[in-house]
Amino acid sequence: MPYSTAAHVLANETSTHAARVASRFCGPPGSGNGGYTVGMIGKRLGPEVEVTLKRPIPVDETMQVVADPAGVAALLHADTEIASARVVELDLDVPEGITFSQAAAARASFPGYEAHPFPNCYVCGTNRCCGDGMCLFTGTVDEGVVASSWVPTAEFVTEEGIVAPEFICAALDCPGAWGLIARYGIEGPFVLGRMTYRLEKPMYAGERYVVMGWALGREGRKLFCGTAVYDADGEVCAAAGATWFQIG
Repeated sequence: MPYSTAAHVLANETSTHAARVASRFCGPPGSGNGGYTVGMIGKRLGPEVEVTLKRPIPVDETMQVVADPAGVAALLHADTEIASARVVELDLDVPEGITFSQAAAARASFPGYEAHPFPNCYVCGTNRCCGDGMCLFTGTVDEGVVASSWVPTAEFVTEEGIVAPEFICAALDCPGAWGLIARYGIEGPFVLGRMTYRLEKPMYAGERYVVMGWALGREGRKLFCGTAVYDADGEVCAAAGATWFQIG
């Protein structure tokens, strides 16, 4: 069944929606998690969207998502554009998934246990416990490939009973960075600059999923990776290609 919600249907006129990233959903200190923010914006356009993050994401601040029926949107804070989005098709080769038990075992080798650039990150921070963060601790399963098990909780679902795009895109965020670290041994922090994602199947609380991230390349301080979420049958529920920028 294809992924769809009523929020994916644009009106005939430009629409403005209030938006806010609570400080709980942080990535780097004082900034919203990139993947969470991508999903917050992208859900106004559809299940296949590219979002470009242009500035650190304010937390606990009132913002607006302005969406146009032409398939573009922007996240605004006062007069400043924080991010832009557009409807595009994702071009990404997604590898076969691994089993839930293999992904669960990989968590033990998560390198963030020993050194983490952003230990309070909502998605992968080791200072967060389950119920407070997503605890997606991805360990190496192949060269430049990492994985984690994931069982979404009820707090992640929409009124329609499916996992919200914000949390799916959050799950598609940090695992890619850890795949890059596994491949290139990067030192110093780097941040998400752009994500192009596709939501393929609805996801549900209490179900078992596998999250994988893999390195795709590097050009100086610009790095490229892919991520995907698989269900218990190994079918792809969501996938993304991302560009990260080294800042340290």
